[in-house]
Amino acid sequence: MSRVRFLALVVLGAAATSGRAAEPHSPLPSSLLEPGYYAGLLDKGGARLKKVEVVEMVTAIAKGSDMGPGDGWFHPSQGRYDWKWLAARYDKNGDGKITEEEFAGPAELFERLDRDRDGKITAADFDWTDRSPYLQQLRTSSGLLRALGADAGGKITPEDWEKTFRRLAKGKGFVTPEDLRDLMYPPQEPMRGAPSGDPSALVLLKGLVDGDLGSPFEGPKVGQKAPDFRLKTHDGAREIGLSDLRGKPVVLVFGSFT
Repeated sequence: MSRVRFLALVVLGAAATSGRAAEPHSPLPSSLLEPGYYAGLLDKGGARLKKVEVVEMVTAIAKGSDMGPGDGWFHPSQGRYDWKWLAARYDKNGDGKITEEEFAGPAELFERLDRDRDGKITAADFDWTDRSPYLQQLRTSSGLLRALGADAGGKITPEDWEKTFRRLAKGKGFVTPEDLRDLMYPPQEPMRGAPSGDPSALVLLKGLVDGDLGSPFEGPKVGQKAPDFRLKTHDGAREIGLSDLRGKPVVLVFGSFT
């Protein structure tokens, strides 16, 4: 028997033993041939697109948002020294709270960070959103102090307290809940003229394009270098650039001061 014929019989025998021919090898991963793989990519891409600030803003405008806190790109502020930073250093057992024993700083600082006064520092103490019970209570107490005659700094003196007491008591020598209700909820004067409506979606979109409602380009993240810019001084006499202040402490405050 020739050598070629012998090799042919060996190959045929192996094929008959396996019952079927070997499948051709594909150089591509099997996942690339599955439709679900591409559906997952689309979902991930869509989720990332929704996080782009300008997309968030346009979506909020289209939904009729009034551009309040938490709408569009008006997210809670970020800081380098947040709860994660503090927990990484002092939450020794990783249980999500820092006790006085774990905290190595001054006791006065621990009391300041423990805003809800529950004896431990948690992520809730760093919550500055409208959902924060601390901020809700602080707004209520601040409104009460203002009604009682507090100054612009939110403080009330014994003299102011005495004046408010006399105004509330109206000569009675005591104050009743009804007196306090009249102070907290005075009668509302009727509105004269047509109420001013909220800006339309078209006005908000125009403000977004013109830059009056912010920039469509995302700013630097926490820890990144701020872009250089120049602004005129309040008297318009000269310009100051951010790079001119390099090496000096600089605080940038963006907002409305009225």
